[in-house]
Amino acid sequence: MKKIVSIFVLFLLVSAPAFAQKYASVKAKRANIRTCAGTKCAIKWYAWKYTPVIMVKTNETKDWVLVKDFEGFNGWISADLLSPAGSMAAKVDLNVRKGPGASSEVVCTVEKGYPFKYISKKGAWVQVQDDPAKKAEGVCKGWVYAKNLWGFFKQ
Repeated sequence: MKKIVSIFVLFLLVSAPAFAQKYASVKAKRANIRTCAGTKCAIKWYAWKYTPVIMVKTNETKDWVLVKDFEGFNGWISADLLSPAGSMAAKVDLNVRKGPGASSEVVCTVEKGYPFKYISKKGAWVQVQDDPAKKAEGVCKGWVYAKNLWGFFKQ
């Protein structure tokens, strides 16, 4: 019986990395997510700065990464366009508030999928900030209820 338990524990230790998910965020203003690993491959979709992704695997040369977003969409991105910085995406259309509470003033409203930089956490609320494509649009910075976000804190 001890031998079976020892083998099982050894199996868990060896296989643990296979169960761990590694997160990253897009660091470019806009990144092409492609059908395969290479610039000649078709573009499937675009990811904007701070879009959080799960890194699934790399190609043999480790310069391209297969990623998956919060809705399960996947594709390949150049490894140079990823960062370990924490980021979040809106799981639903949501209001970003001035303070960490449902009664706080709304400072901006965003659509499902909108990416944010993670700043801090206070209870069930997360402070986030975007990086708008056009400076004239202004920065959206404030607090969002954590259950409405998908992403990760800095690793």
